[in-house]
Amino acid sequence: MTDKTARLEKKLSQAIEARKALEEARKQQVDTLTEFASKLTLGCKGQDVSLDNLLAKYRSALAKGMDFEHLAPLIENTSAQLKQLDSTNSANHRSLVTHIQTAGKQLQKLRGVPEDTRRKLRSLLDNELGDIDAIPEFVPLLDKLLQFYLQVFDAKYDIDTSTQHNDPELATELLGLTNELVFEDDVADEVKAIKQRISTDSSIDSLLENAIAVIRIFAKSIARERQSAQGFLVSLNQTLEELHKSIVDTTSHSKSINKELNALNVRIESKIKRLTENTQKASSISELKGLVDDELAQISKDLVERETIERRDKQALLESFDAINSRINVLENKVNTYKKRLNEQRFKSLLDGLTKLPNRSAFDDRYSQEFHLFEIQSNDVTLVVVDVDHFKSINDKYGHSAGDKTLQVIARALKKSIRKTDFIARYGGEEFVILMPGMPIEAAYAPLEKIRATVKSIPFRFKDKEVRITISLGATQLKEGDSKLTAFDRADEALYEAKNSGRDKLCLRE
Repeated sequence: MTDKTARLEKKLSQAIEARKALEEARKQQVDTLTEFASKLTLGCKGQDVSLDNLLAKYRSALAKGMDFEHLAPLIENTSAQLKQLDSTNSANHRSLVTHIQTAGKQLQKLRGVPEDTRRKLRSLLDNELGDIDAIPEFVPLLDKLLQFYLQVFDAKYDIDTSTQHNDPELATELLGLTNELVFEDDVADEVKAIKQRISTDSSIDSLLENAIAVIRIFAKSIARERQSAQGFLVSLNQTLEELHKSIVDTTSHSKSINKELNALNVRIESKIKRLTENTQKASSISELKGLVDDELAQISKDLVERETIERRDKQALLESFDAINSRINVLENKVNTYKKRLNEQRFKSLLDGLTKLPNRSAFDDRYSQEFHLFEIQSNDVTLVVVDVDHFKSINDKYGHSAGDKTLQVIARALKKSIRKTDFIARYGGEEFVILMPGMPIEAAYAPLEKIRATVKSIPFRFKDKEVRITISLGATQLKEGDSKLTAFDRADEALYEAKNSGRDKLCLRE
């Protein structure tokens, strides 16, 4: 190879390397620009749905490394959409400026505007409004304008409490929620007073005040329960630490005693070994007797010491085990006490506060159990939905306290009228549900008719007027292929059929 050829090869190699470096640098630049363009499209997101779709396609194309000839139509469409959006934004900008100026000038014309508010409003209209370049910048400006309106409203108007708005439906809902909540016995009188106020005063201010009162009681109850739980955990942790210390001390003591006994055993074995050796070396009976007496006395002394150590160890172990058992008993009592409290709370949480019947959560649990048994055994189960007729009119005419009393009386009547194996719950509002396991639908008609007639015969008196209260019932039987929802819906349809056909009726739906 000539020198000229070698130089050419070297130059060619250098040119190839330079080309590679150039292409690598270009690739990095393209990647950087691609990533930057993708991030820019994300910054435009949320302004227009059509633009969002186009930008999503554009980002997807960039991620796939699509050729420019395929990107060009996307870029062209996106540019057109951006141009249209810019035009829309400009129009919106002008419209916002006009509306703010109009609103501000109308506010300035009102009499009684505080001077400080008037001065700030003038500054907003004359200076701040002109500095707005983008629509998002209007947000703090509009917030300021709203604050000016509120200040003028507060300065110019007083609320007339004699014309407060009443909301009976909201009062009914609040009363229902209060009845469903579980409170401790020590606040029963306070809760009763709140319910009475809700029943007699349905003004918005009164309802708000009573709602806050209920929330405060409930919050205190939660805080007290949390404190009780924390106290239990602290006490439990302290007892466990004491128990752990007792076990560690006992283990440490046992190790120490074992070490002492091992040393004593070695000493005894050594003396026995020495006695054996000396016995073999003894040349006369008198010498042998002297050796044996002396060594046996020493061994006997060691054995007595060993017995003393073992007795002391046994006594210490017994005392330690007594202490451990005592702490375990304390721990067990604390756990059982807290478990009992939790069970009581769970029972209360499954009980309707007004009627003292199981609530909807309790029904859901029992319904799931009965449905599971039905799927396994295909036994007869009748599901009944009960509704008090014209209950709203009772609340409207005689007050919520009369409605509460009605529900309590009906609940007691229903509970007395069903079998021990049946399950009844307050489902919500004026609606009750009954589960009748082992009862086919055709056999359920007679006892359910008796329940309807029993409630109808109850003498209700409100404000010295005798009022007849009736119930409507819809019943169905669980059948193969049912879900819990479809079976309940079928019973509900039967109930509506009873109500639509004149109420005070029982309808069965197979």
